Amino acid sequence: MRIGNKKGFTLVELLLVITIMGIIVGATMPLLSTSLKAHATASAHSSLSHEGLLIMDRITSGLRKTTVVAVPNGHLHSRDLLAFSRLVNSDNDFYFADPLFPRIDEDPGDYYSFGSYGIAGIDEDGDGLFDEGDWRDEDEDGLFDEDSLNGLDDDGDGTIDEGVRADYNADMKNGILGIDDDGDGTVDESQGANHDDDDEDGAKDEEEILFVVYTYNSSTNSLTEIHSTTNGIGGSAPQVVLSTRVTNFIAEYITPTLTKITLELTGDDDKVVQFVESVYVRNVLQKTGKRVR
Repeated sequence: MRIGNKKGFTLVELLLVITIMGIIVGATMPLLSTSLKAHATASAHSSLSHEGLLIMDRITSGLRKTTVVAVPNGHLHSRDLLAFSRLVNSDNDFYFADPLFPRIDEDPGDYYSFGSYGIAGIDEDGDGLFDEGDWRDEDEDGLFDEDSLNGLDDDGDGTIDEGVRADYNADMKNGILGIDDDGDGTVDESQGANHDDDDEDGAKDEEEILFVVYTYNSSTNSLTEIHSTTNGIGGSAPQVVLSTRVTNFIAEYITPTLTKITLELTGDDDKVVQFVESVYVRNVLQKTGKRVR
């Protein structure tokens, strides 16, 4: 029986293979490094974009359905602050007992929240002062009861319906003159001499307006969402930091029904993503009744 001649690589052949492999690896390493860097950059940019999209959707979806945009307003059109009502049915009542049509912000009295001065802790008119003036002065412009709830800028300051009184349309009747507001078959029923029962439900000033507030801090690059309470945005008001990579946030008053939002985020590699959206506020002219969802 003949045994075959089995040989491995000679030393010269092995050195030659190692040399060739070294050349191949050396040639491909820069390409691999470039590919890895490109992948890391694309991944970081995608993460930043995703973060920004989530924030913008969170802001604009609420803004689109709100009934009151408190900041920005006609006094200062461009702010690094945004505040609008968050549609809380505080007293849990409904139009015609239909759960599809909640009564939201329907009878707030002479001021937005029970903390008065508009939103406590917010500089509504952008003059650097907080909660100044009369407790009924919702936009801190030195006036109160200057507008009726009619969708018009009665006092010519660029903002609509901002100083609404307890009898919100000033018709000296509960609710709207000539309308059966609560659907009980009686029109303009009176609660004594009180005309401040805007929804004819037998109670007055029963619903405060609660807000969601977005504040930008340029020193920490943070954008924070705060849910106001009757004490405004201080104390125990729930809040969450949405991002610590925000390098610009602007809310612009275009018209009473149009607000422009600009959001800019910057990554660790100094790459910037920017989002700009003009939001049509669909319910700002309809503070009572059915909402557009």
